[in-house]
Amino acid sequence: MSTESDQPLSRLELMYTPLGDYLRQVDPAEDAVLSFTDIEAMIGRDLPTQARLMPYWWQSIPRQPQSRAWLRADRRAEADLAAETVTFVWEVFVRNNPLERIQRIRSDWLGYARTSLANPPRSVDDPHVEQRWWEPHDTYLLHLPRLGQFKVGLTRVGSKRVIAVGGASATVVDRMTLANRWAALVIEHHVLDLAWDAWERPDRFAAGDKGETERWNDWLVPPPLSTILDSLDDDTSLPGWDVSVYRTPA
Repeated sequence: MSTESDQPLSRLELMYTPLGDYLRQVDPAEDAVLSFTDIEAMIGRDLPTQARLMPYWWQSIPRQPQSRAWLRADRRAEADLAAETVTFVWEVFVRNNPLERIQRIRSDWLGYARTSLANPPRSVDDPHVEQRWWEPHDTYLLHLPRLGQFKVGLTRVGSKRVIAVGGASATVVDRMTLANRWAALVIEHHVLDLAWDAWERPDRFAAGDKGETERWNDWLVPPPLSTILDSLDDDTSLPGWDVSVYRTPA
């Protein structure tokens, strides 16, 4: 099973890694007080201008790469911009993403997809046409050998998302083009339904933009997407299953 330390860090996260390494060495019973100059010496470069002007830059939220440096060390930052100091307080970060909640969300998405497929758009003025969700989409299966995982996902045909999500070491093991996003989502849901027993909890700092909740241990090998499709008679008979509607060019 993969662990938090297995997850690759972004370039910006790596920039602040020395700060996180230092904070992990501080006794949890003690606050770590550092000046901006101290931090700049650790990371070997100047802090960005925003760090000196905007309190938001120091907020401890996982989507910010600098925040993850201290959150991974279980610290919360309290900045004093006037004094140019930061107090890092011990606080274990936990994200609430239990499997049951994720399954419930996925089930809601499936219900919405089926409702949409039962009521295909009557004109290009439909908001989902504007979002290009009625254009052809791919459902894909990736193998991520470095993490020992499979991943299922979907993307609009022509998008580069598969490369962005999987990285250089990932292998596309299966891919199927569907008429629209809703049909692709139905296929994706049923693949996940077969994989929950091997599902792996995402890194607690996962931003969500790489489909981290749609991955499982690769001891469970998924069936071909065509096999999934063949089992979906009720879904494929919905009036919108084979419908593609393209957004009118601006």
